[in-house]
Amino acid sequence: AFRVRCRMFPSLINCCTTDWFDRWPPEALTSVSRQFFEPLELGDESQRDHILEGLCEMASHIHSSVKTMEARFYAELRRRFYVTPKSFLELLSLYISMLAEKREEVDVGIRRLSVGCKKLTETNSVVASMREELNALQPELVVKSKETEEMLILVNKDRTVADEKKAIVAREE
Repeated sequence: AFRVRCRMFPSLINCCTTDWFDRWPPEALTSVSRQFFEPLELGDESQRDHILEGLCEMASHIHSSVKTMEARFYAELRRRFYVTPKSFLELLSLYISMLAEKREEVDVGIRRLSVGCKKLTETNSVVASMREELNALQPELVVKSKETEEMLILVNKDRTVADEKKAIVAREE
């Protein structure tokens, strides 16, 4: 069937290129991942090399383990899927984009917390100034409360006098 189709459509052979991809060796995977991860900011210089090496090894291991699971998947379910170098490059791109997204989330959280801390310090300073004001007004408050108590006593006396007059007026009527 393929021979007949090739005779009917010779451009299938003349104008096409067949690319055969073999597995990349672990060194190539590590090298490619290093080129992807080099521009990333991964902490200070003392930890950067250690983190970069770990990331490259992790990416290589993930790709190799998926390649291993491909055979197991076929053995159990009789379905094929293909792990290509493009899928490794997509893994690296996905990791970089997710890292940027998570960093943005952390930055938003940091900004939110810093604004909250700023508001708390402002509130603490306002409360401290109000306490100082209250302490400064404390003697005046004591004087005013004494005046208020004296005023209440006078009001009560006036009320009793008014009640007596009211009772006298009520009797006269």
